[in-house]
Amino acid sequence: MILAVDTHHLLLEHAGTKRVTLNLLEQLKAKSEIELIQFSPSYSLSIGTGIFAKAYAHLIRFFWVQLHLPILCLIHRVDFLLSPEYYTPVFTHCKRGVIAHDAHIRAQKQFINPIWFYIYYIPFIERAIRKADLIFTVSEFSKRHMMELMHFDESKIRVVYNGVDPSFLDWSMQEDLTELFQKLGIKKQEYIAFIGTFEARKNIERLIEAFYIFKQKESSSATNTKLLIIGKASSGMFSDRNQQIIDLIERLNLKDEIVLSGYVSDQHLPSLYREAALIAFPSLYEGFGLPIIEGFASKVPVLTSNICSMPEVGGDAVVLVDPYNATDMAEKLSRMMTDQDLRNQLIENGLERLKLFTWEHAADQMLIHIKNCISSKAHVHP
Repeated sequence: MILAVDTHHLLLEHAGTKRVTLNLLEQLKAKSEIELIQFSPSYSLSIGTGIFAKAYAHLIRFFWVQLHLPILCLIHRVDFLLSPEYYTPVFTHCKRGVIAHDAHIRAQKQFINPIWFYIYYIPFIERAIRKADLIFTVSEFSKRHMMELMHFDESKIRVVYNGVDPSFLDWSMQEDLTELFQKLGIKKQEYIAFIGTFEARKNIERLIEAFYIFKQKESSSATNTKLLIIGKASSGMFSDRNQQIIDLIERLNLKDEIVLSGYVSDQHLPSLYREAALIAFPSLYEGFGLPIIEGFASKVPVLTSNICSMPEVGGDAVVLVDPYNATDMAEKLSRMMTDQDLRNQLIENGLERLKLFTWEHAADQMLIHIKNCISSKAHVHP
């Protein structure tokens, strides 16, 4: 069986999707029963910033996914094409599958540029996913939401949980963060860490409001604790929250209490997790939520939302909050910082729950579904 994986997004991606793809590739390379081919363009997919540069980048990316990639599959006689990111060809001669992590574009359409949504996303992205032979997703919640919002065929959807990146499990690779801590102005066990993009759905502003309420408490933990926001600011009218976040921090007089670290390399990220007092991930929408299981692996208590996929992934190993209620969030942050019995129980439960989330198991499940798909006669032809 010749299995091809489209890896073009690795040239652009610096977030969770990149770690998902790299870990899947590592597992698939070890499978002797398949011939694995990685397809990636030799030309640049990005030429800078600005509206014209972005439009050109979308055009080049369209050329790669919809034209170049199908030709490569034909030339190399590929049996199955896997797209680990939601962008996949509309037409190929071979069977194809796509990992659609969630339905957040549909669910939070108000934050999406309507021109991009109707002219680009609907005809070339969502339609392509719908026409795929297999649609992998990462939680039962995402499966239900895709069926409700995107009307995908349930018979094509397979739920395969993400795994945790091995770098979070290898404690021998602990980095010396002394210089980074000095640069950021934080101390070990004295910061709450948020990890994610600056999209509106990540709920950073409400986390900041909750942190402000938490800081009003007359306790040593509140006095000494800072909020570390790890993530790269985005740009654009419909995605940029950077200025809103900065304005809120200044308005609440938290400039010395909140640290915007920007992008942190994969080399330093596991160590930053491990040295945190807790991980706060109160997102408004997630198909999975990698920071939850990364927190488990880091032996750090995790606070997350009581909606979408987060309760499914977190189980009994997290503290759930109403992500729309800053007061509820603040009260639970305070309890998690001071209740050592609760912290110990969360860490213990997290390590046990982590057994559900391995990349070896994910790759094995995917291969079973792919083989079954290839052996079946049914195929969605162009």
